Amino acid sequence: MDLIGEETEHDEPYEGVFMAELTKARKSVCTALAGLLLLGGCAGPGAAPRTEESAAPPGITSATPVPAPDPMAAELDRMAAETGRDFSVAVLDNRTGRSWSYNPDGRYLEASLVKVPLLLTLIRQATEEERSLTAEEESLAALMIEYSDNDATSELYSRLGGRTELNRTYELIGVSDTEAGETWGANETTAADQVLIARTAARGADWLDADLMEFAVGLMENVCPEQSWGISAGVADYAAEVGLKNGWLQDDDADWNVGSAGFVRSGDSDYSIVVLSSRNSTLGEGIDVVESVSSAVNGYQTEE
Repeated sequence: MDLIGEETEHDEPYEGVFMAELTKARKSVCTALAGLLLLGGCAGPGAAPRTEESAAPPGITSATPVPAPDPMAAELDRMAAETGRDFSVAVLDNRTGRSWSYNPDGRYLEASLVKVPLLLTLIRQATEEERSLTAEEESLAALMIEYSDNDATSELYSRLGGRTELNRTYELIGVSDTEAGETWGANETTAADQVLIARTAARGADWLDADLMEFAVGLMENVCPEQSWGISAGVADYAAEVGLKNGWLQDDDADWNVGSAGFVRSGDSDYSIVVLSSRNSTLGEGIDVVESVSSAVNGYQTEE
């Protein structure tokens, strides 16, 4: 794939153009969803995005989607119609493994979201070798996650074995539609795959050392302020534990693919969430859409 745009830092938190109506929309959605345990599927306009629900024990990475009435889908359909953007959403309860998704067939550039599975690859290899991370590895990992440093990422990608080792990590996580390429982040991914990656970061796995995973989670919870936008939007609990990684990259049509993935722990809520978007004219426009969607979803998840 010939990528014509590179990631650049977003220097200031971006305010959403749809946020004026968001509080009202969130209240109406939360009221409509009261009493529902999970969200399911319904058809939308245009390309007819679908919402799907799945249930699986915590150790299972896939389940048969079960469509269900879904007021949340109607709200997301409204946002898609108003913005004219393409976006996908996936949410997964970290405790039960149950999940729902919106527009699950959407495909987007993975961009810097790949830095989380690359971090998991580093920890996997250290776990297999029964060792701690070196000071240099910790430094490279911190630069990669907290500051989205591309040079540090390229160095780690090369050291860890490139696409072969990253694909091994994808296989262990259980993703089905994401495959690493020679150039990190230039491949496509889905929200469903990214939410499994986010949950692995949040909850760990038997092939990842628990102590090393505490280090990884700490990095995701300490992303620099300029890059702390995304799935954190709309989390009203200031004491919530939020870990995230964002990605942004232009595709062949010069449109921005902008995504955010991570986890939220607030009160009785413990879930992973991913919002991916495309057809954005600017980076700021993409951030705007991701934050508007995240805020609507978080409003429900943290108030249920």
